[in-house]
Amino acid sequence: MRIGDLIAQGETQFIAAELAFGQGTTTAWDEARWLTLAALDLPVDSPVEIESHPCDAHQIKNVQSFFARRIQERLPAAYLTGQAWLKGYAFTVDPRVIIPRSFIAELIMDHFQPWRDPNTPVRECLDLCTGSGCLAIIAADQFPLATITATDLSKEALEVARINSDAYGFEQRIQWIESDVFESLSPRHQFDIIMSNPPYVPERKNSSLPPEFRHEPRMALIAQDHGMAIVRRILAKADGFLAPQGLLVIEVGHERRALERLVEKEFSNLPVTWIQTKEQSDNVFVVPKETLNQHPWRPHQ
Repeated sequence: MRIGDLIAQGETQFIAAELAFGQGTTTAWDEARWLTLAALDLPVDSPVEIESHPCDAHQIKNVQSFFARRIQERLPAAYLTGQAWLKGYAFTVDPRVIIPRSFIAELIMDHFQPWRDPNTPVRECLDLCTGSGCLAIIAADQFPLATITATDLSKEALEVARINSDAYGFEQRIQWIESDVFESLSPRHQFDIIMSNPPYVPERKNSSLPPEFRHEPRMALIAQDHGMAIVRRILAKADGFLAPQGLLVIEVGHERRALERLVEKEFSNLPVTWIQTKEQSDNVFVVPKETLNQHPWRPHQ
């Protein structure tokens, strides 16, 4: 069998098994190619020509073993391979962290333009609910003059984040802090960018999540109050941690309506800008510091 034959075999099996995707890939073919190359110890970005290479019996067995676990255990491919990719960056992952897939990465690569003045350098950046550290690491690479601070409530997630940071040589560039959102930070620390891909899946949707997603840490996915519990806390306090002309960037997935209800009731109809990019729309919003200042949190009575 050739590598391409194995990929096609995996695609057929994954479709028949009705697997769920969206944790690094979006199609059965992409998932089968990823697992095939990983099982063969080949780079995930190998050229298409490699698919004509033949495989011996041992290699075929390794690939099919990956396929079997993917189907029988419904394990995400990233947990099987121990690696995930986001915008060309590789990250170590395991069940201690959610699998990298944030749309905020695209905004980082564009240096948050046009929502931030390109002539104003980013000196301080905060990543809340950092998980694997993927966004903090991409930001450290894209903004070489910036100091990056990243927080997470999970000690286990921060362990993985540090592994990823060390792999990129950013030990001195990123400060990892165990914190429940802003709780362990000082308001004297002001940031040009605060970004977060927090838990936002409502509790009522938990039981309907595909099995693959239930392998991920629950605390990284599920939030109370229609998914808005953590988002509310970020919106309520971000103004105090943003530098003048600072920008808040938050991802809420498919929960735009829940966010709009929240800002209408508790933030005096805080105007937010929903971002449309090549990859998504209505999943990420941005708010300047000055706008947050004009719409403080007023808890709903």
